[in-house]
Amino acid sequence: MEGFDASALIAVLLGVMAIPLLFIPYVAWSFRHGRTGPGHAVLSAAAVVYLMALWSYTIVPLPAVEDLICDGPLRAQLVPFRFLQDIDASGGVAGLLRDPALRQVVLNVAFFVPLGVFARHLMRWRPLWCVAAGLGTSLLIELTQLTGNWFAYPCAYRLFDTDDLLANTLGAAIGVGLAPLARLVPGQHVRPPDQPQPVRPLRRLTGMAVDVVSVLLIGIGVPLGVRFGLYFTGRDYEAHTVLIQVAATLTAAVVLLLVVPAATGATLGQHLVYLRPMRTDGRRPGWHQWLVRCVTGAGGYVVLTLPEDAGVAAFGQLGFAWAALSAVVVLFVNTRGISGYASGLVVMDSREPDLEATLDRSGSDPRRLSSAVFVVGALGYLGVSALLALVALSPTVGLGLVAVVTVGLVAANLALVAYLLYTGVVVVHREGRSLGNLLSLLAVAAVLGLLALLVTSLLLGWTWPLVVAVPGLALTAHLALLLGAFVTYGAVYARRPPEPGMDAVVVLGSRVYGDRVPPLLAARIDRGLQVLASETEQGRRPLLVLSGGQGHDEVAAEGTVMAQYAVREGAPEELVRVEDRSRSTEENLTNSADLLVEEGRGTRLVVTTNDYHAFRAAIIARELGLDAQVVGAPTARYYFPSAVLREFVGVLSRSPVLHGLLALLVVVVSGLLTWLVVRG
Repeated sequence: MEGFDASALIAVLLGVMAIPLLFIPYVAWSFRHGRTGPGHAVLSAAAVVYLMALWSYTIVPLPAVEDLICDGPLRAQLVPFRFLQDIDASGGVAGLLRDPALRQVVLNVAFFVPLGVFARHLMRWRPLWCVAAGLGTSLLIELTQLTGNWFAYPCAYRLFDTDDLLANTLGAAIGVGLAPLARLVPGQHVRPPDQPQPVRPLRRLTGMAVDVVSVLLIGIGVPLGVRFGLYFTGRDYEAHTVLIQVAATLTAAVVLLLVVPAATGATLGQHLVYLRPMRTDGRRPGWHQWLVRCVTGAGGYVVLTLPEDAGVAAFGQLGFAWAALSAVVVLFVNTRGISGYASGLVVMDSREPDLEATLDRSGSDPRRLSSAVFVVGALGYLGVSALLALVALSPTVGLGLVAVVTVGLVAANLALVAYLLYTGVVVVHREGRSLGNLLSLLAVAAVLGLLALLVTSLLLGWTWPLVVAVPGLALTAHLALLLGAFVTYGAVYARRPPEPGMDAVVVLGSRVYGDRVPPLLAARIDRGLQVLASETEQGRRPLLVLSGGQGHDEVAAEGTVMAQYAVREGAPEELVRVEDRSRSTEENLTNSADLLVEEGRGTRLVVTTNDYHAFRAAIIARELGLDAQVVGAPTARYYFPSAVLREFVGVLSRSPVLHGLLALLVVVVSGLLTWLVVRG
């Protein structure tokens, strides 16, 4: 690898190595100047790689001293615009485009355009200062070349060229003009640095990353320093290296993650991003809470990922899994994180004097399918990592447990197939042969059909049926994983206790029969009455909104029939409101919110529906921008599988392009791999 490719590789490698070292200073600088966000971080990382490229393209490759010829005159070209004499214009436009002298000038201009962009956009320097920075940087490079890397070599090995100075400076000036285009990069935030901001997941994760990186840098840097010291003093620098690293890492963890926050109220990372853990009553945490927070947070990760020679290698994978789960909880559950829940602490903006205000503006929104996928995936990763750790510690016990888990999973899948078949038959018998009621039977038939096709193809040596069966099963597995996450996470979400202080309890309607409320809908209303009763016992008076229009096969609006049922069951009539125009969940939510606005009420809602429908209703509420928590009511067991499959299809259909592309990717990749294996 030579020339351009080698310099590019060196620039990227050096940039990647420099980013961890510059991460903590960057976080401190960006938050102190109010310029944050993933887009800003990406641009800053690109600037680091670019600076490495400036060095690698102008200095590297370094020649061997014996290859230098130092008998000639001083290697410097001091005549401005000398390149004009070197350009051959005889070949016309095509010749100019191929002319090496002109191409060299154009490249020198282009090479410094990013410098002007970064200096103007990231550093916010004035245009004149940006151009001066381009001139100064170019002059430094040219002098480095003129002096043989500042006299490291007996003579220069590259030419000092005044035209390079001019071209580089022009490039920086052009970059200043193009700098506004950098604003188009998404994910850049500019805010007053002294103004409190909501505690969002990425900000919380940034503080956590600073804490971990600071401990790891000390844990790596101290042993390196000791090794260098021993090496230069002629001693055995290999001795006790692991012990020194473990001691340095643990000491750094105790000091930075326990002593510093207990003494100053926050860790280094939290100080840099303006966060402060507090008790929910506004008081400072005690030592025991800092200890729990340390052990269940970054401190636990550091201990679990100590070097293999420290004797805890079995826990390394578990440590990474714990870190992944901690990040997922912050991203998709609540910014308190696992350590916050364990220690009983919340995280607030250190610039915000009002704890309640910062709590109201903090937290994560769990109403996403991605939340389900990441949380359930992280839990699965944690479980697998725990099994691997157990196998490493005790192979006999670990492998035995793996066998038990494997048999259990196989048995559970067989039981699931039988359950789907049974409930599918029952729901068709009781509810009719609609497509929605047939979903569980169709799903089982599709999986069994693909498995039969796979086995038959393998036994008979069929090629194309095999290429069809494997992608089909891969797509089925992809959908099954999404469905498993949807059902598991949705079940937990539907059972979360409702947050107190809502403005209204909204009950979503479903089909009624004359003036009779069927059990499915009655469960929704009963759950709403429970929430309402809990609020009224605390002296609050939220409205009870019964939402549902009239279907073509109904003699009355669902909302009206539901209201009659609610009053009969003890709902205060003065709190009951009827919304009777909705024909879908979206309309249920928007029309109910509009009704509250018309009455001068707020629109903080608790929505009740059946448990199979709760998560999709919550996703819809989030997409509508409503502050609504959805709680679930019980559903008949025979009805649940087909119902939840309908809800799952409904969620996927809300993002058809995304899920269509994912499905296509799974099918194409698995199909190509199968084809290559078969043909190979």
